[in-house]
Amino acid sequence: MRRPLSGALLGLILGLAVAVILQQLGIWPLDRLTVFLLPAMVGLLGILLTSLGREGSTGTLVVALVITLPLAVWGALGLLGFGEQGQLNGGCTVNAASDLDATTVTDTSRADPFRIDPAGGLTWVATSPSVFDDYKWKIWTEIGGFQYPLASEENQNNDGGSQINEGDVSNVTEYATARDIPLDEIRGAIIVGGDAAGTCDGFAFVSIDGDPFETLVSQIALAVAILALIALLLVAFMGRGASAAAGGVTTAATGPGTPADGPTATGAGTAAGLAAAEDERDRGQELIDDIERAAEDSGFGADDED
Repeated sequence: MRRPLSGALLGLILGLAVAVILQQLGIWPLDRLTVFLLPAMVGLLGILLTSLGREGSTGTLVVALVITLPLAVWGALGLLGFGEQGQLNGGCTVNAASDLDATTVTDTSRADPFRIDPAGGLTWVATSPSVFDDYKWKIWTEIGGFQYPLASEENQNNDGGSQINEGDVSNVTEYATARDIPLDEIRGAIIVGGDAAGTCDGFAFVSIDGDPFETLVSQIALAVAILALIALLLVAFMGRGASAAAGGVTTAATGPGTPADGPTATGAGTAAGLAAAEDERDRGQELIDDIERAAEDSGFGADDED
């Protein structure tokens, strides 16, 4: 029996768990490709495994496709930005250095993010085209193409200020935690962006390095991935064995050796053929008799006797 909806849902869960694992390991951020396209492709594979070679209603198959295909299309749009780099608009610049790396925002990419040691130091120098007075800044992270705020603050700057902002911290995690950013549970590849005074905005690709499966998030993702994979395989292959057994019973019941297709049917066909041949013989004899009567009526028979 088909179980495409179960295959689709388990595939989506498995794909999303794998996406989180890839992010936590610093391999790829949680963008459209991993949050939507990857789970959708695994979901379609789950539909195939739980439907191929099976009988059943197409209703659940349609529902499963309606769930997975839009996710795949939305995720595939992320391919348009596959090779993009960090951006910074409004005339601002940002240079940063950590214990592991040094870069500018516009030099970062998915393949080459700015690496940061969460227990190490960080320095930065940011410049703006003009002095910002009484401005608000915010920092966000991107997940699946959507922005989620991390921190924001309003700065009172009525003393002229400067166009340069510099910073030097000895422990990145402590600095972030003091600003309500839970960096102790953030690892791997992320997309970080921000806005200042409504003038400067941009984003960069960053990798918070750490031990594999160090965070609770990564551990949960690993457990979910293993359970979803086991469940998907059970649904796919145990159900297939039952379908094969049912198919064997059906074949045995209606196979070529049954009375419906066996000697009885063949004998019936032979009898019908013999009856048809006998009818043809009778019609031929009747035709011969008619010819003889016609000859006698015309006098051919009398001449022969003389």
